[in-house]
Amino acid sequence: MPPPSVLSDFSATVGESLLHVRPIYIVAGLCAWISWRILYRLVLWPRFLSPLRIVPGPPLGGIIAGQFPAIIQGEAGIPQREWVKQHGSAVRVVGPLGIERLIYTKADTLHKILVSEWMEHPRPGFLREILGFVAGYGLLTVTGTEHKQMRKAMNPAFSIPNLMAQTDMYYDPIHNLVRILNEQIDGETEPSKGKVIHMYEWMSKVTLDIICETAFGYRTDSLNNPHNALSEAYEDLLNLQSGKNIAEFILLASIPGFKRFINSDWAYNHRHWFAKSSLLAPMSIALDAMHRIKKISAEMLAEKTKDNAVALSDTEAKRDIMSLLVRARNADLAIKSGYTMTDQQMMDQVLTFLGAGHETTASGLAWTLWLLANNKGHQDELRKELKPIFENNPRPEYRTLKDLTWLDGVVMESLRLLPPVPMTFRQAGKTDYIEGVLVPKGTMLYIPIRVVNTWKEIWGEDAEEFRPLRWQSLPKAYTPTLSFLSFIAGPHACIGKTMAVMEMKAVLAALIANFEFEPAYEGQVAQPTAAVTMKPADHMPLRVKRFL
Repeated sequence: MPPPSVLSDFSATVGESLLHVRPIYIVAGLCAWISWRILYRLVLWPRFLSPLRIVPGPPLGGIIAGQFPAIIQGEAGIPQREWVKQHGSAVRVVGPLGIERLIYTKADTLHKILVSEWMEHPRPGFLREILGFVAGYGLLTVTGTEHKQMRKAMNPAFSIPNLMAQTDMYYDPIHNLVRILNEQIDGETEPSKGKVIHMYEWMSKVTLDIICETAFGYRTDSLNNPHNALSEAYEDLLNLQSGKNIAEFILLASIPGFKRFINSDWAYNHRHWFAKSSLLAPMSIALDAMHRIKKISAEMLAEKTKDNAVALSDTEAKRDIMSLLVRARNADLAIKSGYTMTDQQMMDQVLTFLGAGHETTASGLAWTLWLLANNKGHQDELRKELKPIFENNPRPEYRTLKDLTWLDGVVMESLRLLPPVPMTFRQAGKTDYIEGVLVPKGTMLYIPIRVVNTWKEIWGEDAEEFRPLRWQSLPKAYTPTLSFLSFIAGPHACIGKTMAVMEMKAVLAALIANFEFEPAYEGQVAQPTAAVTMKPADHMPLRVKRFL
């Protein structure tokens, strides 16, 4: 090894030489390197070098955009469904910027990604950032050991006995909704012809009132208060949902430090700057809406933490979810053992309940009413089942709703055909073989919820038709966790599945027992948004008539 003096002289010589390199050569070298990286990323890798080239799929598309325009401009899940029909159960799609994504529909592959090796296939960073911004960095976004501990701490609050105790809380908002719809119909010149009402707006209000009551013991009464602060904030936020806006958010989320910036007071205080740019204007609205939501959420949690009910015995204590979590946390702190959620984690759960437990249920109900409005025979059969129940008891309890065959079939079939969350993503955490193909670490894995839910290999030739009776005789190829992905599967499966289904049943049952629903106009078609959730872009106008 050369003596230190020699190495020092060599370094000095190299440094002096670099000082004499003309700047134009440095700039040219840098440009050449950047050009090579772009060429490699956009052309060489996806077209000639990637081991995923052998996976069938649609044409690669444009060099920069690939198939991304078809994805963000098409109806959520439909381009992917057509690709699966054409190319099989494993499909490769490229774009934008040469990014490869793999679509899988086989049960054993989905089991590997979502269940058996779920920690090796985490949510990609951009999805965690989107979910974290609108629904808190809680159960939806954490993974690994933290997710296991958090879910274990929250499971008791979602037990069947607790959900049974909460069912009666649904009915004050539901009966408010029934009264309001009756008043709107009565206000028409010819009430017998009913009225065209944007049902998604009312589904959003009733589900917000229900989730606030059952999750926090907090009365919003957005049904009767058109200027409810929480309702207006969520309306502003949800109106931003579009493929274009999501794509822009993903682009921004890829910038280092974006998460800290977007959650900072500085960003909120200077949001008016973003409004001056057409590209950033949606961010200004989102910042304002989320600030309002977080403020109200903090008030909810503070009130719940101070609530004397958390110190009462189980027989006297409140049964809303947050009261249960606060009591559990107090017990953990008292014995100073086990996993205990921090104040920030508790706050994130408030945002998660509001974000994930409100809009998805509202969309699910709107799509169910749409399907029934276009299938009068199924609507009539459901009403036959429900009318005797409501004549005897206008507030049917948990077990009654659970045992209604037609009601269960209608709700499950709607969630199958038009899932409120039509897709999700995972990312390969290691280089590994999937279905015999080497998948490089970092590859995007597209979980096609709507595609799997309507895959003819599982559901038969009528897979894309609304047939509630199929749930009384499920196909042989059906598997409970991987043929119906509306609530995902594995450790990240929706913790509130049973609660969401029961809430949908209670709201739908009361509506169908009291009203008839028809399309608002001839030729009306569904208009699902292509974003994180699939809500009706037109707010679902339907003609509502009083059932006599």
